Amino acid sequence: MPEFLMLFLICLVSFSASILTFFSGFGLGTMLLPVFCLFMPIELAVLSTAIVHILNNALKFVLIRQFIDKSVLISFGITAIIGAFIGSMIQKYLGSGIVAYRIDLFDDYYSVELLSSVVGVLMIVFAILDLIPLLKKISFGKGHFFAGGLLSGFFGGLSGHQGALRAAFLAKSTLSAEAFIATSVCLSLLIDAVRIPVYLSSDSGGVGSDWLVISLACIFAFTGSFLGKRIFTKKKVKNIRILVAVFLFIMGTGMVLGIV
Repeated sequence: MPEFLMLFLICLVSFSASILTFFSGFGLGTMLLPVFCLFMPIELAVLSTAIVHILNNALKFVLIRQFIDKSVLISFGITAIIGAFIGSMIQKYLGSGIVAYRIDLFDDYYSVELLSSVVGVLMIVFAILDLIPLLKKISFGKGHFFAGGLLSGFFGGLSGHQGALRAAFLAKSTLSAEAFIATSVCLSLLIDAVRIPVYLSSDSGGVGSDWLVISLACIFAFTGSFLGKRIFTKKKVKNIRILVAVFLFIMGTGMVLGIV
């Protein structure tokens, strides 16, 4: 793919996904990671996505911090931090080039790294959670916030997929739409602040070569955040989430098969 098309795709996804986060509570990392995976190694894609994610969430935190529910933040955030550290440490060692299996597909021979297969499976699982009506209704009460924080933090550290699980635990709580989004943003910041230093400790300078891609993704994500703040309502964009889930399923399948 030509470089200008790659940059256009990354900018488009960063902008649109950032707007989506104001309606769903998540989406930027979910959509941006598979796009980055098209153009860079999986461990570098996870790190690059995390950098864009934390900077964009820092901006959103400034925009809507007044709506944060502190009690939910504490009960969910403590175990989320622990889970994020465990998940990111596992990701650090999975990203060392370990080959999980090999596939002979369409007369081509594909070697699938362990981290790529794990992230691909997680993409498929979270896509199914959003596509099957019965599973979309799954929610948890406040009594499960400690477990929810641990699970969302763990998967956030492992692959960056923290938002879907967090939304499942928070969506049916008594939080207002504004408090739900603001608290989710702050929880994301906590998880990102834990996992990124772990990722960087194993990065051999690779992320520096992609500074232009990361910078453009940040700029367009920031623009999307400003626009999303202006049009923010309590309605959820169901059709968009279905498209995201389908995209996630396709990309996850490609990663499991070694095509992506």
